[in-house]
Amino acid sequence: MKATINERAMIHDHNRRFVEYAQAIDLSELFEHIRDFAQATCGFEQPEITTGRDGSVHINFKSYDIRPQTGPFSVILESCYFESFSSYVVADKETDELWFWVSVSIRYTHLDGGSNGMELCRADYRNGKWSFRDAGEVR
Repeated sequence: MKATINERAMIHDHNRRFVEYAQAIDLSELFEHIRDFAQATCGFEQPEITTGRDGSVHINFKSYDIRPQTGPFSVILESCYFESFSSYVVADKETDELWFWVSVSIRYTHLDGGSNGMELCRADYRNGKWSFRDAGEVR
């Protein structure tokens, strides 16, 4: 699955290369890794490419609700899903090659109000290949 450009994204000459790179990334392997690592069955909403005020380029995504798969927590949660917490398309300082990194979180909302989350994994996409660092792995 590839991301589409958010209608509010500001695309200028200085970030066009970054946006085009983001458009070419296939997120399917990332989504499969999230499902495998979390032992969850879920689909994902259409990912979007967005830009920050400074022209930075991000890919944002969110899964469909997995609350029914949360075991005993399903009775106290209103919703639970995976999402991109932070992401950037960046240029390598030495080679100027573009790459993408994302911090993936599991986010949940309590029935009686409030929400929280935690990092599930960190993923990097370089030279057409994904690498992952899952929660609990030594850094």
